[in-house]
Amino acid sequence: MARPGTPPTFLTAGWYISFMNYAATGEGLTSCLAVAGSAHAAEQRLKERLPEYFHRGILTKSICPNPDVDVSTMIEWIPAAAQRLFGQVPLFAGHYFTELHYNLS
Repeated sequence: MARPGTPPTFLTAGWYISFMNYAATGEGLTSCLAVAGSAHAAEQRLKERLPEYFHRGILTKSICPNPDVDVSTMIEWIPAAAQRLFGQVPLFAGHYFTELHYNLS
């Protein structure tokens, strides 16, 4: 968390990210992610939008100032405006979801 008196940023506010990446020959690559104020809420937002088949591939992690490579890669898909907003609102104030699909064939 941020130092006392310092406004939180997206990376220090305590948000969680759930994501799923699926690649299949001839089908391309699909990446989905959700951000919410708790691990459970982030995972639920993602599960609500994905077929059950994809649920076993969901990873949920905290967003922190030094994220691991997987989280850092997924954070790049969150627009800067959304990241700024998440640094300003309480953890229970909302969530974010995006789905990206690339046909690589």
